[in-house]
Amino acid sequence: MVEVFDIIAAYGVNCHCYSDDMQVYASVSATMAVWLMPSHVVWRTALSQLDQWMSKNMLKLNADKTQLIWPVTRQQLAKLTVTQLRLTSSVVEFDSTVTDLGVVLDNQLSMQAQVAAVCRSCLYQLRQLRVVQRSLTRDVLQFLV
Repeated sequence: MVEVFDIIAAYGVNCHCYSDDMQVYASVSATMAVWLMPSHVVWRTALSQLDQWMSKNMLKLNADKTQLIWPVTRQQLAKLTVTQLRLTSSVVEFDSTVTDLGVVLDNQLSMQAQVAAVCRSCLYQLRQLRVVQRSLTRDVLQFLV
């Protein structure tokens, strides 16, 4: 695992590792967005080396689970020309929201998407209680709500 940290650090990228997941992230100003351009040599080399390390260790860079976001203001977002990132075998589009450890983040970090997701989940759970409410006593139902 030390090798992958060396590869990532050599290109000025940061990462967090979990038991079955790795999150790689970079802090890039809007004016430096060209660094992430699919044709940029440094980015292609970093991804290529990371992909080679993963293949050598029987792992996969999973483009289906890859999420990208620009956490910037609306004005900065309007200036950006990079809308996708080429991985070694696929292209990933930038999203307006991403999910990180169960928290929904939007590109302005306003938490509106997270609040909406929590409200949606709570409403779903309340609807589920409606299905079994006849099987529960009033005290138990009040406790659950």
